[in-house]
Amino acid sequence: MVQFKKEEKEKHLIEYEITVDEERVKETLENIYREANRRMVIPGFRKGKAPRNILKTHLNQEFIHDELTRSLVPDALKQVVKDENINLFGEPDIEVMTASEGQPLVFRALVLEKPQVLLGNPEEIEIRKYHIIVRDPDIDQEIEGIRKSKGMWKEKEDLIIETGDMVKIKVDNKEYAIMAGFSDDKSPLGQAVVGLKKGETSRVRNNEDQEGQQSGEVVFTVVNVLKKELPDIDQAFLAQLNPEYKTVDDLRAKTRETLEKWTDDLVTVRMEKEALATLTRKSEVSIPGVLIDHEVSHRVDHFVEHIKKDGLTLEKYMELTNTDFDGIEKDFRKRALWDLKKLFVLEEYALKNNISIDKEEMDSELAKVAERTGKTVDEVKQVLERNNKLEDMRDQKLQQKMIGDILKKVKVKEFEDPLNLDQWKTLEDPEEEMVE
Repeated sequence: MVQFKKEEKEKHLIEYEITVDEERVKETLENIYREANRRMVIPGFRKGKAPRNILKTHLNQEFIHDELTRSLVPDALKQVVKDENINLFGEPDIEVMTASEGQPLVFRALVLEKPQVLLGNPEEIEIRKYHIIVRDPDIDQEIEGIRKSKGMWKEKEDLIIETGDMVKIKVDNKEYAIMAGFSDDKSPLGQAVVGLKKGETSRVRNNEDQEGQQSGEVVFTVVNVLKKELPDIDQAFLAQLNPEYKTVDDLRAKTRETLEKWTDDLVTVRMEKEALATLTRKSEVSIPGVLIDHEVSHRVDHFVEHIKKDGLTLEKYMELTNTDFDGIEKDFRKRALWDLKKLFVLEEYALKNNISIDKEEMDSELAKVAERTGKTVDEVKQVLERNNKLEDMRDQKLQQKMIGDILKKVKVKEFEDPLNLDQWKTLEDPEEEMVE
C-alpha cells in the first residue's frame, strides 16, 4: 500500500512525501535476503542455505538501504504519478527518508509537472512580408568580401595600425586578438589601438558604469600587427573563383543572382521567426522558477567555458566590458524564460496538430546529408548516433515542419515598397521585439 502527502511549492512544482507500508517493505526484504543468500558465499554453508541471522551479519545497512530504494521507490512513484494524473517533465529529485527493516519506506519526490499551454490561434496572427532589392553597391561590397576571404595576412612591421588590421595585444600578461577600429559600447579597445605601432603601450578607460563612475583603466601593449593584402580582380582571380568566369561582368551577374536568392531566404526566415514569436507571445505558459533557475545556471556555465577559450576569466570579462554578474544573469534569465516558453508552445502545437517526423522523412534527411558529405546513409547515421546528434536532427526537422505549418495559417501583410539591404539591416529582430 502506498500513501502520500503533497505540497505545491509553486505552479507545476510539487513535493510529494510518499510512504510504502511496512508489509510491502517486509515482502521486498524477503526477496532481497533470498537473492543475497543465493548469490553470496558464506564460509561453512552452501549457497542459499545460510540461516537468516548469519546472512544478516554479512549484509550492511547501506546494502539494505540501496536495495529497498531500488526495488520500491520507482514503482511507488509511478503509482502516485498515475493516481495524480501527472504529466512529468524531466526526472524527479528523490530524497529517501527511511529505508530499513521493520519500518515503512518513506521518501520525498520533487516533481516537475509539464506546464500547461494555452495555445494562441495562428489564424488570428498577422505577420509582415518585406521585399528586398539588390543594388550595384551591394554587389560591389559582396565582391570586396570575396577578395578579403582570399586575402593573405602579413605583418606590418613598424607601420601605424589602421582600421581592419588584426592586432594582438597583451593585458596583464595575457594576449588577446582584436580587430582594429571595431568596438562596442562596453569595450573600446578596438578603437584605442588605431594609430599605434607594434611594441607601443597605451591605456584606455572603460565607459561609465550605471552610477556614472569610471571603473578604471586597462593598460595594454601591442604585440603584433597584421594587415590583409587583397588580390586584384584579374583573370587569374576570376579563374580561381570559377573557370566559367571570363569577365568581371560574369562575376557580377553571378553575384547578383546569389544575393537575390539570399535576400529571398532572409525574408522567408524573418517571416518564420515572426510567426513563431507571435504565436509564443499570444500563448500562455506558466513556467516553474526552478526550471528557469536550472536553465540560467546552465547558460552561465556555458558562457564561462566559452570565454575561457579566449583566455578570459569571468572577472576579467566583466572588467573589460564594464558589466556585473547581476546584469549578465538578468539577460540570461530573460532569454531563458522566452526560450522555454517557445519550447513548450512548439511541443503543444505539435501535439494539437498531430505533427511528427516519421521514418521515411528521417531517411530522406539522412540521404541528403550522405549525398552532401560523400558518405553512405549508414555511415552518416553511425556518426550522428556516436555524437548523440541523431535526435537533434529529428528535433530540427520537426521544428521546421511545425514552423512551415504555422506559416500556412497566419495572415500575411505585404509591403509594396522594397527595402535595400541597408534599410533591411535597421529592422529589429522580430523575436527580440517580443522577448520580455
